[in-house]
Amino acid sequence: RKKTRAAARGLKRLALGTDAILTSPLPRAAETAEILAEVLGLPRPRISERLSPGNTAAQILEVLKDTDANSPILVGHEPGLSAAVSLFISATDAGSIELRKAGMAFARLKTLSPRPRGSLVLVLTPGTLRKLAK
Repeated sequence: RKKTRAAARGLKRLALGTDAILTSPLPRAAETAEILAEVLGLPRPRISERLSPGNTAAQILEVLKDTDANSPILVGHEPGLSAAVSLFISATDAGSIELRKAGMAFARLKTLSPRPRGSLVLVLTPGTLRKLAK
């Protein structure tokens, strides 16, 4: 919790304009999402079954079609989130991006249809986020 809170403070310093948090219903992800919401001053996280473990990258990205947020944070599980980021930016879910607990990837959306497409802007490890908090 302490490391996640510090990583969230680092994320806040980046001022990426996030406006919502969507989370897996599993307790650890939901707890992480609550910490993020508190530190970033965002509304309570919304739970999405699409962010549950075992969903495909394409299923995870469907959550983007279900939100009216402009820049949501997705809190989920590995390897699904990394696969979703890879699919989002490269049309394949077999990319080399690997997110660690409390790490983050920031991507810009180009289109939602026929499926989400975007470009990778930034990937940060939890340690780097914590250093940014200082």
